[in-house]
Amino acid sequence: MIVFWIIAPEVGRGLFFLAVVILVGWFAAGMFWNVRKGNAVARWLQEGLPLLGEKTTLRWLGSSGLEMKIQSPHSPLLNAEVFILLEPRDIPLLWGYFHARGRRDVLIVRCQSSATPQFQLEAFDPHAWSARNAQLEAVRKQWSSVAVPQGLKVAACGEGALERAQAILALVAESHLPLVRLAVRRSAPQIEIQWQLLRYGDASSRALFETLLQINSRLSLRP
Repeated sequence: MIVFWIIAPEVGRGLFFLAVVILVGWFAAGMFWNVRKGNAVARWLQEGLPLLGEKTTLRWLGSSGLEMKIQSPHSPLLNAEVFILLEPRDIPLLWGYFHARGRRDVLIVRCQSSATPQFQLEAFDPHAWSARNAQLEAVRKQWSSVAVPQGLKVAACGEGALERAQAILALVAESHLPLVRLAVRRSAPQIEIQWQLLRYGDASSRALFETLLQINSRLSLRP
């Protein structure tokens, strides 16, 4: 473009303004797409959110994230947060970079529970960008491999009562959304689940949160 500007200033200016129009148009279209999808997912979640608590506050984190905090969560939950994390479609270079590394639209639920887990578990999609640190941590801690139910496309490892961990994975395998990550920890938040928002309209948000509550109820069960 600089060469064009020197040789043919009019052509250079034209190309420059064309590039600006394309970038501004992409930014506007990407932001519109993300806001539209974020609001659609938030509406879809309304069926299931009352299972966690009676009131939810919502706020946008830029144009690619939506945070939903559960006020006065139902016992035995002490705290619950829901995040809708979208691809950065409004910034083309950033979107292309993260998309190539496996980033997709995901639903993240984090819960602090009054229950103390009898095990720790890390189940993750090896190709998911958001699970790479978890994978490295599990390897560093030398956790044992955990058998994964058929149809669940994740790797899993853990420590403690691993038969409990297998039962948890069986519950999650029944969800209609692809699992990105499931973490159970003795430290807060005790539960973190990430689902890919792929054809989410075919699933029930109530069923997803029912699965979450079933997981919580099994954290401290003893043999």
